[in-house]
Amino acid sequence: MHSRAIKRSHVLGLVTVAAWLTGCGGDGVDSETLETEQLWVGTTFEAMGGGSTVVNVEINEGGSSGTNVRLGGNERLEASANGMVVVLQEDEDLLDIDYEGRIDTNAAATVFTLSLFRSDGSVNSATRGTLPAPFTILQPITDQNVRVGDLLNIQWSPSVSGSTIQLDAFAQCSGFSRGDLRQVADNGSFFLNTGAISGINDPEIPRNNDCRFTITLTRDSRGTVDPAFRAGGFVRAFQERQVVMSLSF
Repeated sequence: MHSRAIKRSHVLGLVTVAAWLTGCGGDGVDSETLETEQLWVGTTFEAMGGGSTVVNVEINEGGSSGTNVRLGGNERLEASANGMVVVLQEDEDLLDIDYEGRIDTNAAATVFTLSLFRSDGSVNSATRGTLPAPFTILQPITDQNVRVGDLLNIQWSPSVSGSTIQLDAFAQCSGFSRGDLRQVADNGSFFLNTGAISGINDPEIPRNNDCRFTITLTRDSRGTVDPAFRAGGFVRAFQERQVVMSLSF
């Protein structure tokens, strides 16, 4: 079990500093000045339960911490699945440059393909990810009250025999956060001892009425990156569901 008993705001601060130090964001490097083998590509296909899947792609020069790449005017990224095709649009924020689009399906075993169309006429279209089966969280329910020390019965359906699912239990109170991340059997049920969450009983955590407790379940799979790209990239396709509740001590 991996503990995350640290403030997420602190983590975001470190990421922001790292992004500036490594040259992420800003103008980026023009993709048309780089060879395909110089491009590190990270891709996610994310289904959150609304019937569609969000595609997000980040391209860096040389590696995961390299300078962001901005597509030149004669190049584009496309994502496709079940005969549907979308051209990904640039999305720049403080941290980085990435490309996003949405495809209207989140069905089990849907195969998504990412294609990079280059200015020289070549197409790199061997990046693929396959969505795992969707599911629904049955218990607990949104806005349910949870007390620290409760044995929380988490139920979801359908289950997947012989597999695992990621469970993220995260508490936040007035800027303080504590949480645990673990893999559990994907059998449809797990009992969580809320009093055993790492750091949940720290005296610095304010015992007020503004505490939230979030359960996130993630069923994911790893895909394949086009071998023409730089080694070390990734493809992750996942189904994620979340319930946010109130927390008391």
